[in-house]
Amino acid sequence: MNKFVHFEEKSLYKLIVEYSLPATIGMIVSFSYNIIDRIFVGNQLGAEALSGVALTFPLQIIIFGIAFMIGIGANSNVSLSLGRKELDEAEKFLGNAITLSLIFSLIIFLIVNIFFDRILDLLGSYGSTRFYSAGFLKVAIWGVFFQSISMGLNNLIRAVGYPNTAMFTQIIGAFLNIILDALFIFQFGWGVEGAALATNLSFMISALWVIGFFLFRNVGLKIKLHNLILYSQNARKILTNGFPSLITQVSGSFVVLLINHKLVELSGHQGVAILSIIFSIEHFMYVPVIGLSIGLRPIIGYNYGAENFDRVRKSLEFGTILTTTIGILGFIVLQLFSEQLIMLFVPNDLELIAIGSRAMRIFTFFIYLVGNEIIATTYYQSIGNSKIAGIITLNRQIIFLLPLVYLLPFSYGIDGVWYAGAISDFASSILSISFILWAIFNLKKMIKIKKETIIEPEN
Repeated sequence: MNKFVHFEEKSLYKLIVEYSLPATIGMIVSFSYNIIDRIFVGNQLGAEALSGVALTFPLQIIIFGIAFMIGIGANSNVSLSLGRKELDEAEKFLGNAITLSLIFSLIIFLIVNIFFDRILDLLGSYGSTRFYSAGFLKVAIWGVFFQSISMGLNNLIRAVGYPNTAMFTQIIGAFLNIILDALFIFQFGWGVEGAALATNLSFMISALWVIGFFLFRNVGLKIKLHNLILYSQNARKILTNGFPSLITQVSGSFVVLLINHKLVELSGHQGVAILSIIFSIEHFMYVPVIGLSIGLRPIIGYNYGAENFDRVRKSLEFGTILTTTIGILGFIVLQLFSEQLIMLFVPNDLELIAIGSRAMRIFTFFIYLVGNEIIATTYYQSIGNSKIAGIITLNRQIIFLLPLVYLLPFSYGIDGVWYAGAISDFASSILSISFILWAIFNLKKMIKIKKETIIEPEN
């Protein structure tokens, strides 16, 4: 257990930087290849191909969501177990995370292949975009097993104290994806199928990397065959604690699906392409905050399990201040350079550039507040409070964004969709900030109680 003592003894701010910086670098590289993938498709094959691939994103988001649910759920429980000095329990969570990843991957693979055409209909893939959506999905679905293992277990590499290794997992996959993308799309002319194959191969290498990490390195936790058998209590804790992450992804998928339908109705494939670009850039802007939250997760979880509540409070406060600062910088970039950012994706479509840059400035107007939702969700998941984490994740997209997307266009046309994004960001952020303040209040109370308990016997 000495391998993990740095979580409670090392300088807190150095520890946060040590864990968050590699996570941020890894996320930047990882998100970069997603954006580059779309840039390659948009530049080589045009807006219709970009729109066709974008229509499959809701399904991809669900796949990512399940991987995050298992990975983050296992991460939180492993960190809490290590903080309580329960090594055997932590290894059970590791083994069960692998088994759950494979089970859910198999279910998704079978459903998509059995109901392939119906799923494409549900995604809104019709007409000229159908060719591209079908081509991309029929190849991409074969990579679901590798995606689940790679994305899920990478969270556990951080939980056992190896943030740099977790970063390299993402970097290896990302660089391989970019190289294969360029080769398959431009050199071989394999189109959207080539883009999907490049993604699959990169995730396969990443998956082998993370499995090898736990099999062959002395990192404190080992993959043991008997822990691959599902223990009902451990599996339930993984799924329950990780469920808010699935809600975030699935609700996002559901919302994007419905917004895409609305945009097709209002402006055809152009609106879908614009939203796809906005989300790509917006998500890239969130990367430093997501990296920070990934770095905070094992620190908060371990110290909460060890009842070091003062370190937990300081971690939460530092994360909140830093994420707001990052958000302000992102806001400035998006407002000043929206046109140039849109041009990265569709350099020759002047109409889309003009409409898209204005839409981006409106949609992301309150982006500097949104990071608080990520930090609040991270905190409550890290301490095992999945109910509050679930409430926070639901409010932005389901409670605020989706109703507004369907109401505001009656008065403002397609601009109503862009206004809906800004209003939902503001409203949901206020709720998230309230939960953060409540958490800090409760932590201060627990710190006071613990001090009184220590002092009492001496009196």
